[in-house]
Parts: sequence; C-alpha cells; structure tokens
Amino acid sequence: MKAVRIHRYGGPEELVVDEIERPVPGPGQALVRVLAAAVNPIDVAVREDRFPTPKAPPKTLGSDGAGVIEALGPDTSGVVVGDEVFFSGLGVGSEGSYAEYALIADAQAVPKPAALPFPEAASLGLAFATAHYALVRRAALQAGETMLVQGAAGGVGSASVQLARALEARVIATVGNADDAAFVAGLGADETIDYRSQDVAAVARGLTGGRGVDVVHELHVSANLPTDLALIARGGRIVCTGQGPRPEVEVSIGAALAVDATLLFMSTNNAGRVGVAAILGEVVALVERGAVKPVVGQTFPLAEARAAHEALAGRHQGKIVLVT
Repeated sequence: MKAVRIHRYGGPEELVVDEIERPVPGPGQALVRVLAAAVNPIDVAVREDRFPTPKAPPKTLGSDGAGVIEALGPDTSGVVVGDEVFFSGLGVGSEGSYAEYALIADAQAVPKPAALPFPEAASLGLAFATAHYALVRRAALQAGETMLVQGAAGGVGSASVQLARALEARVIATVGNADDAAFVAGLGADETIDYRSQDVAAVARGLTGGRGVDVVHELHVSANLPTDLALIARGGRIVCTGQGPRPEVEVSIGAALAVDATLLFMSTNNAGRVGVAAILGEVVALVERGAVKPVVGQTFPLAEARAAHEALAGRHQGKIVLVT
C-alpha cells in the first residue's frame, strides 16, 4: 500500500510517498481502508519533532481519518467488516492515517453518518473533539455566556464557533481579514474582531459593555495570553489549546489576580480513546440535527501531502483533507 511517511524530522519536503506492507490487525484492532485523512497542526508538530512521540522515523503521519472497515483482528467488538467509520487519535504511539490503510483500535471507530461524505467525516475528528473537550469538559460553557474564539477561521476555531452557538452562547471571533470574518459569521459568530487592524482587548470590552467575556478559547497561547487576561470578565476562564509560535509565554500575575482568572490547559489525549470516541458520538448527534457541520476548505490527493502541509502553514479556512 502507499503511505506518506517521514524518514527524518524537518519541513514539508520530508514527506515522501512510500510503498509499504499493508498492516494486519491484531487483537482488538480493525484495518480501515482510508478514503480521507484530515491534516492537523499536530501532524506538523510531529513532522518537526516539536511533539515527541514514542515511534521514531520512518513513520506514517496523520491523526484523523474516515473509511471502511476492511478486516478485523481477534477479540474485536462493536464493528463489522464493511462498516463506514471515522476515527481520531493515530500518529503518536502508532502509525498514522496518511495511508491507503490504517490500523485502529475497535474502540476508536465512530459510525459515519450515511449522508456525510468521507472528507467531511474525517474533518470532524480532532477539530471537533478538541473544541468539544475545551468548551464542554474544561470550560463548562453555559447558555447565555459570552465566548471569544482566538483564531476562529481554522479547523478547531470554526468547530469552536459552531459548538458555542449550539450551546446557546454569544460568540465573538477574531479573524485576520474580511473573508474570514464573513466565513465565521456564516458559521454563527455574532461579532468579529480583526486582530491585524483592531485592538482585540479594547473591542471585546466595548462589545460587552466593559464587562469582558466569560470564556476564551485560545488556540495560540504564546501569542495571545496577555491579551486574553485583558479582555476576560471577573471570574473568566481561558482554555489554552494551541501552543502558538513559541513554547513559553510571560504574563502579569497581577493581571490574572485582578480578575480571578482561571487558566485551563488541555490535551484531548487525556480523554483517552474511549473518551474521544464518546465525544465524537455527541458531535455526530449535533451534525445529524443540523446544529454543527464539518467545514472542508481544501482537499489534496494523498500523494500531494507536502502541498497540503504547505497550505496548512498559510491562510486557510476550515479543514484541509487528503483523499485516496
């Protein structure tokens, strides 16, 4: 089978298409014929060795995918050959989803809604699981609260905007241009702030009558955390999901103390395989009733994974997906 692998860490040029043996499912495993695989920032972090993993190169990248169960190992349950599924959580301690076939644990398989195309199903994985874990499990976002999403046009950001609306929160979204503002408004954002031309903290406070926002979903922590402390309401919560451009950030302790700030750090990995699958089951229910929708911005053939990673590094909306 064909798989996109790295043989050493580095830039997009390190992504190569190899012909390797098709894996054989072991106990509790299912072999999936992958029809679509989402491209995520964690895949880039693995490629650049910014997210250390137990498996050294050569290795196949990819966290998320969608496809059809091709074969089952012994002692599996909950799936049968021919099931259409999607999944998340590969590529860290295992081979990833940038391949024609991938091994998953049976507990990772989530039934794909019949009406949902495979690229859209693949794009639900990490993005919606992360947004749901951030808003529901960590921030406990409530109806009527005001939430600000930092970097709302990307995969996780666009999922976060939709989930917040589904939870009946007011949503303020930061974006980098007018096209992105229109995009997130179409997903349900009540107001947008252009972080390139506007003072985000001042505008957010103006939009809330000086009170500040209840929750921030922060996807670029090292770039924005000081601003977040300046725009939250007293007792506000900041859910820290994405590292941003640097591995450290310096903030004023006084600023945090002054507003009784709560900083909530998170990793969806802490939900475990069963937990992530359960979260995605809740997301599917929202998709089926039309409350949220996966947004695929661009698709690339599997062999063009390098171009997909280059697109991820630039301006984009929604998810970037590889198709086989």
